[in-house]
Amino acid sequence: MSVRSLHPGAMFALCLTLIACGTPGNEHRLYEQEKVLMGTVMKIKAEAPRSEEANIRDAFDAAFRLIAGLESDLSEWQDASPVSLVNKNAGTGKVSVPGPVVTVTRKSIAIARATNGAFDVTFRPLGRLWDIKNRKIPPPADSIAAIRRLVDYRQIELDTLRSTIFLKKAGMEIGFGGIAKGYAAWKAGELLKSRGIDHFIINAGGDLYVHGNKNGQYWSSGIKDPDNQTAGGKPVVSFRILKPCGIATSGNYENFFLWQGKRYHHIIDPQTGYPAEGLKSATVFSGDPAKADAYATAFFILGYEKALQIIRKDPAVAFILIDRKNRILLSPNLGRYIAPMNGQSGI
Repeated sequence: MSVRSLHPGAMFALCLTLIACGTPGNEHRLYEQEKVLMGTVMKIKAEAPRSEEANIRDAFDAAFRLIAGLESDLSEWQDASPVSLVNKNAGTGKVSVPGPVVTVTRKSIAIARATNGAFDVTFRPLGRLWDIKNRKIPPPADSIAAIRRLVDYRQIELDTLRSTIFLKKAGMEIGFGGIAKGYAAWKAGELLKSRGIDHFIINAGGDLYVHGNKNGQYWSSGIKDPDNQTAGGKPVVSFRILKPCGIATSGNYENFFLWQGKRYHHIIDPQTGYPAEGLKSATVFSGDPAKADAYATAFFILGYEKALQIIRKDPAVAFILIDRKNRILLSPNLGRYIAPMNGQSGI
């Protein structure tokens, strides 16, 4: 699975001034603001009347504070965080954790079950072994085999009544890098809605939560060519977003190194201990942004046929996959979330 961890750099927060864009005579404006949180750039964009600027400013500040609080709860990189305490007590005892950790753990276990472990938050020791950003050659096979024994979501004991977590094996660790940003985007969006802001996009380092519209028109987005990630590169798929949803993409182009002519990327299959093969990118749509975040990793690992089996059981999830032959593979329920841009076919 993807090692999109909540990195120590997440403790540094850069706040840019609220930007309001509009055209003369237009009663509505587009407001934007961003901060560095959870190890990535968190951006909030909302459309609202000019008269709502003060409310927008207060709501954005509150949303960023909420995300910062979730980072403190969910980060495995902060030494005193609840997640770090759970990891330190693996094989020893139960640890009391706050509500967000319970919720994200419960979601993670449910998705792990649905994907037969393709998404597994106990993946962290394996991710640390690979350390894709700093490695130049793959880890030894015996090291991979030894670490894989610590990766098993079934060894998480979650008590939702007492709000405790126990990792049954010493050396196990959990990490929420593959789901936390989607969850944070959803929580921030719920806060905006509670403040009367219904038209927004929350961009959590590329994971989106889209709600409402822009000036009466659908929000639009697209998927970049996995082989051409340069700024301004033309999307291979562009679409209008028809209903509120989370959108997340996992790709083999995000973090990788080359060794003996082969690309080793950061999306590791927990079943093999090696980078998953078969796809270049997986984009997932769901009414739950946390679910979209996690399933993007799982579907990249599982491939088209197994991803299709999952959405037949859970039709609230849809996908666009791009395989190694650059074929664009779509789930049959994709139309519930998006429609092609004018002049583009294939969706």
